[in-house]
Amino acid sequence: MLFYFAVNFEAFIYCFVGEYLSAKSKMIGDAAYDSHWYNFPAKESRMILLLIMRSQKRLTITSGKIVDLSLEQFTSVVKASLSYISVLLAMY
Repeated sequence: MLFYFAVNFEAFIYCFVGEYLSAKSKMIGDAAYDSHWYNFPAKESRMILLLIMRSQKRLTITSGKIVDLSLEQFTSVVKASLSYISVLLAMY
């Protein structure tokens, strides 16, 4: 059981960091938009506009380019693993 908790804790850390990265990447775009970029000189305004456009695509950490590491995925992994454990314990 200790191994199970250690593996789940490690997965939680990775998923938490992925969720944190996604939230911070969204906050960058919001902060750039709130900076009144339309009042800046043209060159700076274009740079901020490109930053806003880039921030609309969410940054994520993926596991093998298959699954995004987020708290939602962590929840589904824990639910599945607990289901498997309950089946194994019921068999023995």
